[in-house]
Amino acid sequence: MHTEEEHNRLLHKIALLEDELNAARGSMQNLQSIILSNISHDVRTPMNAIVGFANLLTDEHMDPNDKNECIDQINLNSIELLEIIDNMIDASLLQCGDLKLYEKEFYLNDLMDDLYQSSKELLNARQKDLSLIVSKGEKNDFFLTADIKRLRQILTNLINNAINFTPSGHIEFGYLKLGNDMIRFYVKDTGIGLGSVTSEDLFKPFRPRIMSEKSSFKKGAGLGLALSKNLVNIMGGDLWPESVPGEGTCFYFTMPARKNSFLKNHLQQISKITKRNIASFF
Repeated sequence: MHTEEEHNRLLHKIALLEDELNAARGSMQNLQSIILSNISHDVRTPMNAIVGFANLLTDEHMDPNDKNECIDQINLNSIELLEIIDNMIDASLLQCGDLKLYEKEFYLNDLMDDLYQSSKELLNARQKDLSLIVSKGEKNDFFLTADIKRLRQILTNLINNAINFTPSGHIEFGYLKLGNDMIRFYVKDTGIGLGSVTSEDLFKPFRPRIMSEKSSFKKGAGLGLALSKNLVNIMGGDLWPESVPGEGTCFYFTMPARKNSFLKNHLQQISKITKRNIASFF
């Protein structure tokens, strides 16, 4: 039988556990409120723009140039909205451990050229007078084996952030081989820098960021950087920033440089087909 002292000790432990549970519930409710508030803000911003410009298009007497501008803005905000939704879905999949990688071989420089073109279009749509530079560290026949969708997603998130926080100057992105084992990508800007925000806080989702020269908070779900770092990690690399306030920021990330098996696989496929054709004669 429990003594009275043991009984009281158990009651005390139960009371402490209940306090911890109540504190955890309060913290969870606060986090849910932050998430819903930020997601609502991020979704409403492009959605309001889409609705507003779509309503303007109903004016039959609108100048054709103004009409084209409205269409461009609808397309731009639709793309931003889809990116936000994709990031939310991927963040949820990562949390549940259900996000899978689908690797294939591709020309890395083709991806760099595609990103340059899409980023150039984004700069034009936002009417930002920034120079855009792409640096390709290898020849055009450089093959890489990776999940091209996720690699594109990471680079797009970083480039879009650079565009958002660079009022003037230039943005540069590219890659560099580190021996035969790793490849390092980077996105560099001449923007406002990261201010006093720490690397630990920078990659936390659903947190406001100190991202201005006046150290004011910029609202937003903050999923892009958090998701990008998680994607880089599951792809076998790491992501980190280097920044000087008022001068700019450079995000680096690494990943394994598995490549150059395309020709070998292609020859193997030809060999299999040849053997089947020969066998069909017997």
